[in-house]
Amino acid sequence: MKKIIIFSLSILFCTVNVITPQYYRLIEKERKIYLGLKAMDSVVAQQYIELPSAYERKALYEKFWKNKEPQKRTEFEERIEYAFKNFGRYAPLSDERIPIYIKYGQPTKRERIIPQKIIGTKTHILVKPAEVWTYRTKGLIFDFVRKGRAYKLLACSSFGDSVKIPYLMKISSDTLIDIKKDQNLDFNLSYGRFRQQENLTRLELYISLDIDDTTGLSLYRRIRVRDKNDSIISESNDLLKPFDAGFGTFYDEINLWLKPEKYQIEISYADIKNHRFGQKELAVSLIEYQNDAKEISDLVPALLIDHAVTREKFDKPIGRMIPLIKPVLPIHQPFYLYVEVYNLKTRDGQHHLRTTYEVYNKEKMHKEIVDIMIDDWFEPGDVAYLGAHYHPMDLPPGHYIIVLRAKDQLSGKERTAITENYESLTFVQKLL
Repeated sequence: MKKIIIFSLSILFCTVNVITPQYYRLIEKERKIYLGLKAMDSVVAQQYIELPSAYERKALYEKFWKNKEPQKRTEFEERIEYAFKNFGRYAPLSDERIPIYIKYGQPTKRERIIPQKIIGTKTHILVKPAEVWTYRTKGLIFDFVRKGRAYKLLACSSFGDSVKIPYLMKISSDTLIDIKKDQNLDFNLSYGRFRQQENLTRLELYISLDIDDTTGLSLYRRIRVRDKNDSIISESNDLLKPFDAGFGTFYDEINLWLKPEKYQIEISYADIKNHRFGQKELAVSLIEYQNDAKEISDLVPALLIDHAVTREKFDKPIGRMIPLIKPVLPIHQPFYLYVEVYNLKTRDGQHHLRTTYEVYNKEKMHKEIVDIMIDDWFEPGDVAYLGAHYHPMDLPPGHYIIVLRAKDQLSGKERTAITENYESLTFVQKLL
């Protein structure tokens, strides 16, 4: 294995050394064209840089644009000029902002993160230079971090109407079916606790199932709620159909409105066609919400928060929220956080809330903050519905906990929430 690795690295080293002299033998105009072609068509770019004469390179470039709209060529050349001038000063061959700019143009929003040390914590936090580019109409976000003299693309994430979330839709209720339990049906389950009104809580159950083929498939779902005396106080039986995809991971959500007590939740799914059955039990305490004692909800990690519509059951006041049910993510992959804060003091009908998200390495919990986000919110009403977008950037693989400190700037009162229902968020090299 060691010999193979050395051989592979030798090939990569030779490739870089071949391209670099070829690139720097080009005049500046040709370098720009090569970088542009590399972003649009890597095969043509390789052909371009290998041609021995300027005459042949020009002929290939003209051939590339033949039968294409002149406006597209003008736009392309304007973009390569801008990208070369602004991102190609130090490492034009390796700065990955260049191909993204050439392909997509000026981002709707370009956030620059500059190196800084956060003072006032027991450890200083060093933030590497980074940029986040958002293309709102395309529903794309790119995360770059500077490594050496170039910015490297760490992650690309999507949002908006183009992102379809496969889900389970209820087609009938109060259905009783005799289930044959030949095979196990596995699913993932998590939850969030929220105040609905005084002495009434909203328990949200989040479920995901992996389905290989939805053809002719229907799912039977049963939910039983038991109180502290083990008496069944609520039961529902529904028939569901998968929508928006033929296979993949499908999401479901159930909202239960309960008094602030302790409960045992039993939830089961049955694949009627394939005779598969799965069941999970969940012990949940809602006692903290008695008489409005708890003034902040659970902090729920989310796969996506945006303003597109999937189904009503995923809707929140800030838009649709698709929960992160299995808290395992590839390293660098951005995700979201959702929380509600209650009983805020208002002035002229508005609250003023400052949120601080602190990221801890679970394996080094002696107050070692590895990242931090701070923001201010001015919104109407005495309840804050908050959705934050977190970019892990180049955090290494590991287990992390996120703590939210929400300070009411009008009353001085602080509320704290933690991703406690998930134990920790795990970043891995590949998604498990």
